[in-house]
Amino acid sequence: MTFIQRLWRYMIGIAIGTMLAFFFFGSRSCSQWLPNPQVRQFLGEPGLMGDERTRCFMQCGAVTMADLRVLLEEGDIQYGASDVRNEQGTGKFYRIEQDNRAAEFVVTDTTTLVRSLELPDVSDACDCP
Repeated sequence: MTFIQRLWRYMIGIAIGTMLAFFFFGSRSCSQWLPNPQVRQFLGEPGLMGDERTRCFMQCGAVTMADLRVLLEEGDIQYGASDVRNEQGTGKFYRIEQDNRAAEFVVTDTTTLVRSLELPDVSDACDCP
């Protein structure tokens, strides 16, 4: 068998393997297994609850639960400012920032608590602690 024949058979095998891979795995996305989508799904599944300051912002109309969900889905997770191993003893939390907004999402057994909500553009409009 000459080199050209071996190369031809090798290329046919690559083509068949590629077609089978697209057939079986074509609709899957590899980005869902990266850390950020996994953390977002982990935080969003149990449901969001707000702490006292977050509820105060919600009562004066500065923020809604939909805004918190958008921050969770579109914001950048700051792993350096987060405590993902519960080293402080206050529970695992993830700090998520987007533009000039930020919040810490604390993981509990049944829900995700939103604490340390930072909204500089509406902090003056509401008299929240």
